[in-house]
Amino acid sequence: AVINTDGFTLKGKAMANVRSSARRAEKEGVRIVFYHGQIEHAEQLFQMQLISWAWLANKGGSEMGFSMGHFDMQEDDEQVSALAVDGTNRVHAFVTFVPIYGRRGWGLDLMRRAEKAAPGCMELLLSCSIDYLKSTGAEVVSLGLAPMSNINQEDQTGIDSIIDFLTQRYGYVKQSQSLFKFKQKFQPSWESRYLIYPHSPHLPKIGWALFAAHQQDTSWLAIMHRSLRDWQRKRRAAAQGKVGPTEAITHPGTGQLAF
Repeated sequence: AVINTDGFTLKGKAMANVRSSARRAEKEGVRIVFYHGQIEHAEQLFQMQLISWAWLANKGGSEMGFSMGHFDMQEDDEQVSALAVDGTNRVHAFVTFVPIYGRRGWGLDLMRRAEKAAPGCMELLLSCSIDYLKSTGAEVVSLGLAPMSNINQEDQTGIDSIIDFLTQRYGYVKQSQSLFKFKQKFQPSWESRYLIYPHSPHLPKIGWALFAAHQQDTSWLAIMHRSLRDWQRKRRAAAQGKVGPTEAITHPGTGQLAF
């Protein structure tokens, strides 16, 4: 989701939702503060840490830290942080941006909000951030990806259907589509990203490797991987007439985590 800063404005019908939401947050006394590199205000930094802990606990996961950054009390010197704070210095939400070196721009890295944040604070955060980054010379601002948000299409392939089933089962599609709808409010240009793989049978292992790379704690995932690997082995055996398909699907997996 890429925004060309020259054309960004809150005016017009298309931006009415963002505009009204941002104004609502402003009426609640929320303002935006920016930091380049280290967060100078210790209390704000501590609140950001608490927000991150609560956000991760609510999502039931861990910091990703592969294609995305992770919250670090020792901020990157090149990072830009934007905080939504009120008159009591309470941090309602924050976002961070990292440089896009090849396009004179910035990419959204982290986006986190407190459980009882003021309504509209995220819209205010991002709209103010885009204007601020434009003032520093940025030509583009990327709001990042919305992975697999377009898989529920009529022209699905067989692989798409499998991915659809798995991601719906584990909740990723719902989260990603919600993320897509939020980012779409800012009227970005969407640039597709693709996963290229040699053969379809490799896709489950590739998908697992990508998923595991994004997780710092994969202990529970190891069980799923062992089951998947065993299921694949038995499925291949079933195709060769060595084992029945029911056994190939239901037999529990064992083994060590390996790629």
